[in-house]
Amino acid sequence: MAAPKGGCFGKVLEIDLNKLTYKAREVPDEIYQKAIGGNGLAAYFMTNEYKAHKDPLAEDTFIYFGPGPLNGTYCIATRTSIANMSPYTGKISHAETGAHLGNEIKWAGWDGIYVKGRAKKPVWISIVDDKVEFKDATKLWGKDSVETHEAIIRELKDPYARTAVIGPAGENQVPIACVIVERFRAAARSGTGMLMGNKKLKGIAVRGTKAVPVVDNAKFMEMANYAKKLCVEKEAWQGIKRWGTAGLLELKHYVDGSLITKNFQTTWYPDIVKIGGEEANRRFWKRHVACNHCPVHCLKLGVIREGKYRGLIAEGPEYESGGLLGSNLGMTDLNAMLILIEACDAYGLDNISTGGILGFTTELVERGILKPADIDGLKPKWGDGDTYLELIRRLAHKEGKAGKLLSKGVTKMAKEIGKGADYYAAVVKGKELAAHDPRGDKARAYSYVFGSCGGDHHEGASTRGLAIFAMLNSLSVCSFATGLIWGGENAKITVGMLNPLCGWNMTEDDYWATGKRILTMERCFNVREGISRKDDRLPKRLMTEKLPAGPKKGAVFTEEDTKKFQDEFYSFVGWDANGVPTEATLKALGLEYLIDDIAAARKEYKL
Repeated sequence: MAAPKGGCFGKVLEIDLNKLTYKAREVPDEIYQKAIGGNGLAAYFMTNEYKAHKDPLAEDTFIYFGPGPLNGTYCIATRTSIANMSPYTGKISHAETGAHLGNEIKWAGWDGIYVKGRAKKPVWISIVDDKVEFKDATKLWGKDSVETHEAIIRELKDPYARTAVIGPAGENQVPIACVIVERFRAAARSGTGMLMGNKKLKGIAVRGTKAVPVVDNAKFMEMANYAKKLCVEKEAWQGIKRWGTAGLLELKHYVDGSLITKNFQTTWYPDIVKIGGEEANRRFWKRHVACNHCPVHCLKLGVIREGKYRGLIAEGPEYESGGLLGSNLGMTDLNAMLILIEACDAYGLDNISTGGILGFTTELVERGILKPADIDGLKPKWGDGDTYLELIRRLAHKEGKAGKLLSKGVTKMAKEIGKGADYYAAVVKGKELAAHDPRGDKARAYSYVFGSCGGDHHEGASTRGLAIFAMLNSLSVCSFATGLIWGGENAKITVGMLNPLCGWNMTEDDYWATGKRILTMERCFNVREGISRKDDRLPKRLMTEKLPAGPKKGAVFTEEDTKKFQDEFYSFVGWDANGVPTEATLKALGLEYLIDDIAAARKEYKL
């Protein structure tokens, strides 16, 4: 099999924590052409190496830190996809994060980092080009993500080393624990923090000095410059540059009618003006921050200027964090909301799932389904930042009744509590929904119900959008600066960069086939775990309660909507009426190795 000509080095760094050893794992060019990189390559590894019903916490499970072919090049806004089998949902999962980690992995001469095994004591890993060192992390164990990042940078004496670390939540095996990348970015929604904690891996740091090979630099730069020009000049996207995603808080409330409010009770929240982008601009933000070669600079850093947390430097709000830990919790105090966001980052918690858990808990207490005695006497109320902060602390440490209960997540909480609690559980495939109510924004349901991870907001907002996002996440590029701006030119621009970069002959038809292949690999993994059409649907509340107020008052997501979305999407990707990839589709996509697995799943689950 051929070695890559450009874009990739043809090798992944494989680390065995059990033996504290590492080696170069060769990856032929044909595999990159089939799976690209990022979460696509991770899906290829997982569907080949795991059998059905794999224990996500088994010693030989792996975490894949995956850039794509475009990382480390002139392509704008490259990211990192971190993928694994989620110990939270038991399904395939991936989390995309900004900052500079993915580029640094490529500059170190690797196409990805594959970590398996379990260390006997806490470690962190230093990777500088081909040099890999296993460092004792005993003194870092118990420290939060901020302290850990700063300690690693001090030890390396290199401010440009790029880190990915966990906080106490990962160490304590909280299933919604995330990975904090370079202090202010998070790879969440995938349970990777819990898996790193299980493996006794406190973090990694990467520094590289190499260049990514390019086959035809002139042609590559021509298309890369065109893609950047669209990003710089497209007027509709200037708001993200100015306000970050926080500007969407007001937009989703006043225009779209989809702002999550008080555990999906409504989307109308006039107090959003007290915690949204304009208020953050007036009282908190100090500077814009960008990822590698990105003109959008959507990250906003600021400092709290009054109150008991005066002087704290923090990031946000973004739309998801401001939604889940803001309007979702009835918050009216900007500083109090920012503290909740910062606490999640410090503890290493997914702030989307954390906000979902807190909103669910508050509504159950409000309705008398959950008693304060069940959560250590705490009485969460909408807008009560102090109680929410204490619940976050207990959740991260699994402390007391409250910590033990809330750390299980909404799905298991609802089952344990009973009394009709499941009706108020806003989850899909075991994961809390993000900050977009699909009654007001029906297109968001595509991502929630068909996205491989379940409950996620960032996997596409249309049938073709799902294939585009599968490509974006495998290329490891940011949708804000690429896919959403490229629109109908996604295939043209992607092929126009990959071919001269890698020496490929990909066509636009190949682009769509590759997106479908990645979606189908992920679907096959999940079908082996029992996923089918029955799971591709929104929670009952969103399909029975009409929105009571706001610009989309009276809207509800119907059974007819569900059927239409399912039938349209399954037809596009070549899956049958049960949402299971057909044998013909597997053959057409070059996934014959999964035919027997799917046949076994059909028999096991009577699909």
